[in-house]
Amino acid sequence: MKMEVLKYTDIISVTSEGITFANHNPIIFSECIREKKGSRCIAERNIDASPAYFDFYPLGILIRIVFDKRGLFSASRNRKAFLRLQKMILSYGYTTYDLS
Repeated sequence: MKMEVLKYTDIISVTSEGITFANHNPIIFSECIREKKGSRCIAERNIDASPAYFDFYPLGILIRIVFDKRGLFSASRNRKAFLRLQKMILSYGYTTYDLS
C-alpha cells in the first residue's frame, strides 16, 4: 500500500467535506469511511505515538498526518493541535479509531 506522510502544519482548512493542504491533494472524508455501511469512522489515530498521527485511507492509499513540530513547548502544542483536529472531525459527524 502506498503511504504518504504529511505534516499537520500544512493543513489549510478542515471542513465537513475533508482536509485541505498547502501542497497536497485534499483528503475527502467520504472516501475514507472504512467500516460497515452506516459507520462514520474515517481514520485511525494515536496520540501516544512519537510522533502522534492520524491515518486516513482514501481510495487504498495511506495518508498519515503527523504532529511533529519541534522547539520550545512543542510537545504541548502538538498535543493541542492533535486534539483540535480530532474535535473538528467529531464536529462534522465523523469518528476516528483510537490506537493509543
